[in-house]
Amino acid sequence: MKHSVILFGLLLAAAPAWAADPLTGMWRTQAGRDGGYGHVRIAPCGDRLCGRLEQSFDAAGQSVPAPSGALILDGIAATGGGAYGDGRIVDPESRRDFAARLRLQGDVLEVAGCILTICRTAGIWQRVD
Repeated sequence: MKHSVILFGLLLAAAPAWAADPLTGMWRTQAGRDGGYGHVRIAPCGDRLCGRLEQSFDAAGQSVPAPSGALILDGIAATGGGAYGDGRIVDPESRRDFAARLRLQGDVLEVAGCILTICRTAGIWQRVD
């Protein structure tokens, strides 16, 4: 019995590590019209997830000045089966925001922004870390 209590205590102490959402981490966005792309870090913000631009790159892969920390994803929540939504995605070029729809499959994230029932793809993002 004593061993069960100790094991239970150890499991509770490890719970925050298990609570990490599979979507968290650094993601490379799909290249834009000019070939440039960004690295977006998805992390908890309250009880939801947010994604902020950490670095931008030109088509040659060289770091370029960008509004580091710009909010790209806001209020994202898991909706089941690898799908995420309930939040907003911000188009950094137009600064417009849309309802976010994301689908996670391993290290690949399909990203879309929607107005009502019309969705436009924001591309395929690849996990960096």
